[in-house]
Amino acid sequence: MLAATRKAFTTLPSIASKATYATASQAVQIGTAQNGIKVAAIEEQGETAGLSIIVNGGARLENGANAGAAHFLKNYGFKNNANRTAFRVAREAELYGAVLSSNLTHESLVYSAEFLKADAAQVAELLGDVVSNQKFQDHEFVDVARQTAEESSGAWAEADVIAIEAAHQTAFRTGLGNAIFARPSSKVNNAAVKAFAAEAFKQGNLTLVGSGLSLEQVEKLAANIQVPQGQSTFAASKYHGGEARVDFHTSSYVLAFEGAAATAADQAAAQVLQFALGGHSLVQYGRASGILGQAAAKFAQGTEIKAFNLNYSDAGLFGVYVAAPTTKDTAAAVAAAAEHLKAVAQGLSAEDFQRAVAQAKFATASANRLDRLESVGAQVAQGKYTSAAEVTAALDKLAVADVAKVAQQVLKSKATAVAVGDVYNLPYADSLSL
Repeated sequence: MLAATRKAFTTLPSIASKATYATASQAVQIGTAQNGIKVAAIEEQGETAGLSIIVNGGARLENGANAGAAHFLKNYGFKNNANRTAFRVAREAELYGAVLSSNLTHESLVYSAEFLKADAAQVAELLGDVVSNQKFQDHEFVDVARQTAEESSGAWAEADVIAIEAAHQTAFRTGLGNAIFARPSSKVNNAAVKAFAAEAFKQGNLTLVGSGLSLEQVEKLAANIQVPQGQSTFAASKYHGGEARVDFHTSSYVLAFEGAAATAADQAAAQVLQFALGGHSLVQYGRASGILGQAAAKFAQGTEIKAFNLNYSDAGLFGVYVAAPTTKDTAAAVAAAAEHLKAVAQGLSAEDFQRAVAQAKFATASANRLDRLESVGAQVAQGKYTSAAEVTAALDKLAVADVAKVAQQVLKSKATAVAVGDVYNLPYADSLSL
């Protein structure tokens, strides 16, 4: 069956800690198939398995002429191809009890399948056809465009999506600044999607990751992927910072700074800093945890102040997301968040540090199958895989001073401030005394 499309993020809780790792009991093996496709296998017990094709690039691969093409291409997954009609793809998936899905992030386009282990060979054919034999027929583009428009209209109606996407664009401008969701102004047509696919679906851009399958099995299944040789190149990310203001019917605010890249030496400390600040509820219907959770409790009910730490292959974005029932409360909560950011740069209490390290360790090891497949694939595609044991070891070596140092470094960068809502009354960055 075709699952509902997975979105890279629609709310801040789902992006609070995107990086996930296979645990010690889920060893990861990495190799290269005979056709040159990079492969990885995550050890997993049980009767079911998963496969994901990770296309390195995601929305980052777009340019000004084809903005939104990655979103359209995501929705072309499992449509008519040279071997099967879309109807047959769905029918075969149903007969195998398989679930097919797709996902898009700023750096990855992912097509996935979950299935019974005995059906791996058959389902791998369905998955391989997506990148190898897609037809990109004009009449089918009508349905793809409709689905893309529906997803985009829903996303751009959410204040948190508007704020986070605007923060990316303000911070990075192009590349990582490209939006995940196609904008209403997008002029993408079928020819543009097909051309984008030709650039994205190259041997050097693809990684096949299996969960619950051996490395040998995944290497054999990679034979279903037949794409041209080559690899896309990306301009290095550059952090700019700045300010954006978007008129909207509800108020929210992002205050962000240059963060750590996924492979940076200070990434572990940045992760602990995020959890020390917190702001996310760890108990159903309970109060938000962390320093920012306590701060939010002092404002009107419904106020959210949440830290985030987004890490990419060569850049990062660290900051705080604020939302409140009124513009006045949002402005006050933003000011409080700024004060807490400055305070943590002076150090953490032993209790806050211990809690944050424990939460970071748990986040490292806890993820569903699809997130593990995507995370491992993205790391392999970018040339460096970090195991959960290595992350835990890095967390264990940290001291309070390391976290304070990262906070100080973050605050030295130019702020990225995004005000969404009543832009006449929400604060400007230079009024926050950072």
